[in-house]
Amino acid sequence: MTKKVIRRTINILIVDDDIDVCNFLKRILVKRNYSVEILTDPQNAIEIVKKQDFQIIILDIVMPKKDGIEVLKEIRKFDNKVCIIMLSAFPTVERAFESIREKVFEFITKPFDTKQFFEVISRAEKEFGLVTNLYQLVTNQIASRLKTLRNERKISLRQLANMAGISQSLIYQIEHAETAPSLATLTKLTSALQTDLSYFFEDL
Repeated sequence: MTKKVIRRTINILIVDDDIDVCNFLKRILVKRNYSVEILTDPQNAIEIVKKQDFQIIILDIVMPKKDGIEVLKEIRKFDNKVCIIMLSAFPTVERAFESIREKVFEFITKPFDTKQFFEVISRAEKEFGLVTNLYQLVTNQIASRLKTLRNERKISLRQLANMAGISQSLIYQIEHAETAPSLATLTKLTSALQTDLSYFFEDL
């Protein structure tokens, strides 16, 4: 059975002095349920990036007032992890190397087609962990909440195993997200811990 893949809302900032490019990219991204902000003045980019949480920044290189590489370097001073994709109609080897040094995810040359663009976005989602296997997401949350609840109530693995009537090794595997519990096992654990089954699935 194929495991469902889910994607949390991805916030994208587009910085390009060409409003037509900004509007085009925003339109095609919004159609695919991305949250998009556009910015035509690169001088305001740093302030906005500091205030808002963006997972992907699409940054043009050649812009008036402030070069895209300069904006890139300023962002990297306080955020070394955000995914940055560079755009340019006039690529040079020097700028490409600058982009690599500043950990740019991809360098896209204008003009580009929609298919190429979304291939880059899709790879960025996967490499930066913006898409999640639903099975693993549930397994991780159950693991975290089980361990937290057990520690809060100062119950050892052995004690919980005796209370729930299941093995210590299975509880260990569940708490370390090595396996997902069956509904029967999870029901035994919730009963032993005197909590509700929904506790393990809230906010998913």
